[in-house]
Amino acid sequence: MYVNLYPSKQLRSTKRSLLLIGLFLFFGGGYALLREFFWIASFREGWALASGVMVLLGLLPIAYGTEILRFKDAYFSMTPERIIYRLTLFGTETIVEWQQIQELHITEYVVNFILKGGSVLKMRLNIIQKPEIARHVSRSIHLAALEKGIMINGVKPSPSEPALQV
Repeated sequence: MYVNLYPSKQLRSTKRSLLLIGLFLFFGGGYALLREFFWIASFREGWALASGVMVLLGLLPIAYGTEILRFKDAYFSMTPERIIYRLTLFGTETIVEWQQIQELHITEYVVNFILKGGSVLKMRLNIIQKPEIARHVSRSIHLAALEKGIMINGVKPSPSEPALQV
């Protein structure tokens, strides 16, 4: 199962916002830098340096907004062997093997993977843009854990019984 966590409409909106922020910083810093060099009689090094930093900081959001630099995909992928996800466009990819999981704690906002070594790995569902996609991811993990016999919220699933034959 593969789910794209950042819909294309939201991605376009984010790129547009970044482009506008970048243009604001770039042109604002450029204007202030030109003022320091050409229009003000006394040169202020601190102001010029701050203006130059604004220009440089504006270039990064412009690069992401115009797709010179590309965002990473935000996704959730689950196979019978592992769960792989990246919840944000700048986040790191996380891989959780099903055989490493000892227990799951699932709430509305977070899925805690309690691993066999005792460490806890948190998957924050409130980062996902659409609440219905977050619920889908949570339910999918829940159902897969039931199928694998993993303890969920302190309750061990009972072994499945064969269907009654008539």
